Amino acid sequence: MSVTIKYQTADISLKEVSHFDEIPQAATFIWCDFNEPTESEDTLLKSYFNFNKLEIDDTVNGTPRAKYKAYDSYQYLVFHSIDNKYEGIKALNLFIKDDMLVTYHHKPFDILDTVNTSISNHFQNDLDASDVVLYILDKFVNEYFEPIYAIEDKVYEFEDRHVNDNSSQTVMDNVFKIRSNIIKIKRLIYPMRELVDNIKENSLLLVDDKNHMYIQHIDDHMIKQVNILKMSQEMTNEIRDNYASYTSFKMNNIMQILTLVSVVFLPLTLITGIYGMNFAHMPELKWHYGYYIVLTIMLLISLVCIVYFKRKKWF
Repeated sequence: MSVTIKYQTADISLKEVSHFDEIPQAATFIWCDFNEPTESEDTLLKSYFNFNKLEIDDTVNGTPRAKYKAYDSYQYLVFHSIDNKYEGIKALNLFIKDDMLVTYHHKPFDILDTVNTSISNHFQNDLDASDVVLYILDKFVNEYFEPIYAIEDKVYEFEDRHVNDNSSQTVMDNVFKIRSNIIKIKRLIYPMRELVDNIKENSLLLVDDKNHMYIQHIDDHMIKQVNILKMSQEMTNEIRDNYASYTSFKMNNIMQILTLVSVVFLPLTLITGIYGMNFAHMPELKWHYGYYIVLTIMLLISLVCIVYFKRKKWF
């Protein structure tokens, strides 16, 4: 779609130019942004910059995993963001070479517009590529809080929402939906957390104390996010287990009642089966009051069974 080239000097804030040849020697920071690039712009990325061909290929043709790599002449990073509420992940590729920052992305990022506006409005003559990269990373990490807090709120409100639900299927469907969202967020957060750890261990990106403090600030936010996800997942585990136990308890009660009913009717079924055989020499069949006697006996058997079960507290 477009390639935007901007530079900054000690006296001038970000200024856009149409070609690299227009960048002055006094430039202290250069930002080249490939936003939804076309094939010709991909060719520019491959030909103008001396980056690793395999990484260029991953950048242009795929969605690389979140990572940080440091080479002799440049550094390469990939940040991930959530696209359309858990529907997928979109990647921002960043290359840092001397005072130049190259960003490449197949989908638009509002974060970059925010960063660009902030840099333009708050001019700093000592700004460098490391500062901008950490600023972008901080914006990415802060963006994760919204879906994570949304998951946390759903977990905390879960009992209130489902206290009157009679269908355990509805409850379990909602539990598994929350757990699915947690898993999707974890797939994003954990690689990004590893990326932050790599930046802290390598230290090439952290050129001064300000950068060290900034990356620690970002790491603290990610620790908080990971803890929220762990707690939310543990709570959903407890909710799932509680409702599974409750469902099992209700099923056991139902089976107990059905079993007791079956036991009560078992001797009655035996009696009716015996007198339903219609043998010729069954004297009870010719009793004048035989029908009423058998019914009375069956009623007494039922009452005895019910009283016995009640005393045993089986129901």
